[in-house]
Amino acid sequence: MNLSGLLLAGGKSSRFGSNKLKILSYGIPILAGQIIKLCFLCEEIIVCTSRENQKFTECTVKKIEHYTKFLGISEKIKIPAIRIIPDENILGDSAGIIGPLLGIYTGLKNSINDRCIVIASDMPFISFKLLEVLKNTAKENPDYDSVIVKSEKGMEPLCGVYSKKYIKIIENNIKNGNYRISDVLCTLRVKWLDAMRMNAAGIDMYNFFNINSGKDNAKFTQIFKKGVEGYDSYNFSGGTIRKWEDNFFRGSRTGAK
Repeated sequence: MNLSGLLLAGGKSSRFGSNKLKILSYGIPILAGQIIKLCFLCEEIIVCTSRENQKFTECTVKKIEHYTKFLGISEKIKIPAIRIIPDENILGDSAGIIGPLLGIYTGLKNSINDRCIVIASDMPFISFKLLEVLKNTAKENPDYDSVIVKSEKGMEPLCGVYSKKYIKIIENNIKNGNYRISDVLCTLRVKWLDAMRMNAAGIDMYNFFNINSGKDNAKFTQIFKKGVEGYDSYNFSGGTIRKWEDNFFRGSRTGAK
């Protein structure tokens, strides 16, 4: 199954106080790290961004090859076409903050593939294993319109697979002032990945950690320094390259050898 990767980078970081996309992870912007992760599974990548974030996003995309060399994985992946698309202005200039639903709509509408794997830019511990499970589950269940994790914390709609069937539904919901992703999902067939399935696949809860505040950023830094618990955390003292590999490929036999 061919997948487009949709990276949501349109948030205003209002609770964080500064632009979250610029947070450094492994010596590179967190935005770059998320793009690189999608390179391993997707035939194209669309970065859905706000106009406020567009300039920084463009600068980051131009440096993606440099960042892969910095991480020592430039020969291990093929960088697909990366497009930057500003979130579509459905409601006009008078619209308030619509949120990630608008980014999902914009990405689905512009993707070349019917199904897209969607991730948020502020989830620094998303692993290869989670993305692989999402992709394989979508392939094994072609009659479903989305694949979404329902973890112990609840629904995780900002790391899942969506089909283009949601485009019109999302547009109608936005025009009606309903920006809840949960309401959109319930209108079509969802393949839920529950906690039991996640545990069986060895997917930890760090995958769903996101940075919304300064407190979250401090926790991120703490986890980053110590390593993700249970996954060879001692290797996190082995330099930037080893840190990146241990994090992204934790629990998986795939890796940048």
